[in-house]
Amino acid sequence: MWPLTTFTLGFRGIMVIHRVETEEPNFFEVGVVNDPLHSLKINTIKNGMLAETTFLEKPAAGAIWTLEVDNPIATGVSTYTRGLEAFDRQRDQDDRDYRWLTDLGELFPGIENELITDQFAPVLRINNGVFSTRVKSPELSKIVNGASRFFGCVAAVVACDIPMLAGRVRLVNQSGDTLFPFEPDEETIYEFANTPSEVPHEADPGEPGSSEPASDDDDDDEDPCRFDHFKSYYRLFPRPENKPVICFIKVGGHPAPDPATCGAAGIGRTDPFGGS
Repeated sequence: MWPLTTFTLGFRGIMVIHRVETEEPNFFEVGVVNDPLHSLKINTIKNGMLAETTFLEKPAAGAIWTLEVDNPIATGVSTYTRGLEAFDRQRDQDDRDYRWLTDLGELFPGIENELITDQFAPVLRINNGVFSTRVKSPELSKIVNGASRFFGCVAAVVACDIPMLAGRVRLVNQSGDTLFPFEPDEETIYEFANTPSEVPHEADPGEPGSSEPASDDDDDDEDPCRFDHFKSYYRLFPRPENKPVICFIKVGGHPAPDPATCGAAGIGRTDPFGGS
């Protein structure tokens, strides 16, 4: 008898996750935001410890990658939620609920129909598994155009759990080439991450993370969103200058790059990012 195991892939960093609804079984897409301050990598975690980091070369915009899974127990995708009732990120107690994922539509009403999706590099498609929150952030304040108010928590890491029988799991490109061979094992999980590079990167003046001000009139000390990575999502907006300036900081904390706030975002959109 083939052994039953659960393959787990987490998602951390600047990316947009959504479910595609079709006449066939639904699937998930993960659109990686192409930001020069972030690098694409797969972290291998064994027995709760980081064992290896493999850097992936970002493809051209619009590329489609697929997670291929041998012998999944069930077809299609789903999300773990506490129930059908409305979700309240300021009061909910179930740390695994998928709805902790930051919702771009909640922050920017109507953005579902405006988002520039052909700039993702790549779009990762996943055909199996249950998506849930794996790591929840501490309580956050949301700053909008300089004004701060309590927001609640977000998903710092979202994970997909895929029960499967013996077999392989592979990350493949559109040509069918294997980009990364996973090794399904109960003691091993993986992270698909688009996070800041370990090697310092000098951004252009005015870009998030730049040491140079955008102009002589800028005062870095007065800009609480100066170093927040949420700015990367504005690359997907056709007219970012017309959107409110939003960022997040830990309650009682100081503005700074933080893994808890450099998380993925979701979008209420059911058609594919990268075409059909």
